[in-house]
Amino acid sequence: MVAVPDDEARIDAELQETEKSIGELQKRRAELLRAKGAIKWSKTKGTQHVTPTSTAGTVASPASAKALEEALKSLEWTSFKKKEGEWAFLRSRDGHLVDALASETDFVDQLRKGKEVVVGRYRYAVSEDKFLNRRFEA
Repeated sequence: MVAVPDDEARIDAELQETEKSIGELQKRRAELLRAKGAIKWSKTKGTQHVTPTSTAGTVASPASAKALEEALKSLEWTSFKKKEGEWAFLRSRDGHLVDALASETDFVDQLRKGKEVVVGRYRYAVSEDKFLNRRFEA
């Protein structure tokens, strides 16, 4: 049976609604990861996971550093083919920050200013304002 235009419009509307729901769930996931990181930090009262270096920026507090680290872990990382390190998308297809980083604007702003930021065991940088790159920090 061939789909009629009304069916196609209904499916398009459902797809848009589904995309919106997915976006909301990803934002909620990021919020929960930040909350979980803050709880873990308060239990352990660990040290800040952001290591400042000469060209690196810093993150405001240990709790936010832990939340940032969790958000970064949640991204889909892909290994570079010809050099060490990994990359993930910084922006979605529509040009907005990926949901996991939507609340981490200070971190992204530092990177966009050309700084490198060390979080946990990785040094992060941005390329082409589209990609987030990381390499292992020795």
